[in-house]
Amino acid sequence: VPQETFSKQGMDVAVTKPTAITKPVAIRFESGSSELTQRAKKQIDDQMVPFIENNGKAYIEISGNTDSVGSDAVNRPLSQRRASVVVDYLVKQWDFPAARFRVSGNGSSKPICNEGNPGADGLSVEDCRAENRTTRVGVFSQ
Repeated sequence: VPQETFSKQGMDVAVTKPTAITKPVAIRFESGSSELTQRAKKQIDDQMVPFIENNGKAYIEISGNTDSVGSDAVNRPLSQRRASVVVDYLVKQWDFPAARFRVSGNGSSKPICNEGNPGADGLSVEDCRAENRTTRVGVFSQ
């Protein structure tokens, strides 16, 4: 089986189009933290790795997100670190090529749950915030 080759040039072309598929993967982080827990690693192994393998020729975007607590000046770099630790784990633990991944940090700008009205999703405010402290995986179409 030929090994796929990933490059910066290939990524530059891939990112000109929006991601074809985005999968929210509940890689949760404690408030203010970008540390991967054992549970987070298991979720990467069980949910993210098969998804990436099933899209074997595609470039992948890993985006980090935060809840709305704190300023954008704090949240955006934190969300970037969250995505970076996931990519580092995928590269070191699973031997995916680093050039295959684009890391982005959304801060609190792309919430899954509306923290202003968490009841709409049947959640408490804290559970809603936890939903937003996640990492998502997106696939760029070829």
